[in-house]
Amino acid sequence: MTSTVTAEVSGRGALSNIDEVAMRRAMDTVRTFETVSLALPVRNGKGPVGPRRQPPQHFMVRDGGDAAVAPELTAKHGFSFSDDILLIPTHGTTHLDALCHVWQDGKMYGGLSSDLVTSRGAKRLGIEEAGPILTRGLIVDVVPDGKRWLDVSEPVDLDLLRRKLKDADLTPERGDALFVRTGWVEAWEEGEQNQLGWGGFDVDAIDWILEMGLSVIGADNIGVEMSPASDPDCAVPLHVRLMRDHGVYFAELLNLAGFKGSPAVAGMLTMSPLRIMGATASPVAPFLVF
Repeated sequence: MTSTVTAEVSGRGALSNIDEVAMRRAMDTVRTFETVSLALPVRNGKGPVGPRRQPPQHFMVRDGGDAAVAPELTAKHGFSFSDDILLIPTHGTTHLDALCHVWQDGKMYGGLSSDLVTSRGAKRLGIEEAGPILTRGLIVDVVPDGKRWLDVSEPVDLDLLRRKLKDADLTPERGDALFVRTGWVEAWEEGEQNQLGWGGFDVDAIDWILEMGLSVIGADNIGVEMSPASDPDCAVPLHVRLMRDHGVYFAELLNLAGFKGSPAVAGMLTMSPLRIMGATASPVAPFLVF
């Protein structure tokens, strides 16, 4: 593959669907200027996190006690300050996956070689190529009536999803982001489910997501798509078909508990990954403005 071809592949992927029309559609949803965070709290030693990943570690390196035991740390007029350090996997809390995160047969999005992902980071499709996101965000609680959360490996019922959108007079359009509440975070917090399985989108959602022209899909679980997957030949078929093949971004471990039992809603979504050069994901703190 030549460097010319490499340069032509946009790391924005499906985020390129977010044009002026999509951003104006997002802004038109704002009525009361209420803001709602979709980020999970980051707590020292606490999850949830995916398998093989460590929970966040938060350390204080300068606190109120330092000045008491070492007066020389207190500046003139009694001024001092506190400081701390955060160690966190890029996939270790609410986060956005980069397009370099998955590949199949040695090829990433746009046909780029997986060899571009090295021990020093991704030379292409790192999270820095995503850039800031402003679009209309749609949130739907897909947990059926009478249940608290989806079962492990329970697929999102597309008929239920579309019916809830229709009942709210919402139609996904090109560039929109779609987030679904599966209830997994609540199930995890109550010890009823773990990092080895969750409900989510199944392969029957792929064509619909592409038809709608969605830029981002997300959920309150580890992988957006259900796990274990229904495809015996691929553990993450949506990551491959949507992210690798079409550049659709995945937002995972969203905080959607506040939308339990609510009608489908639309708001102006803002989400900006950290510019971690060559990273496979970035923690984010997305929020909706209504």
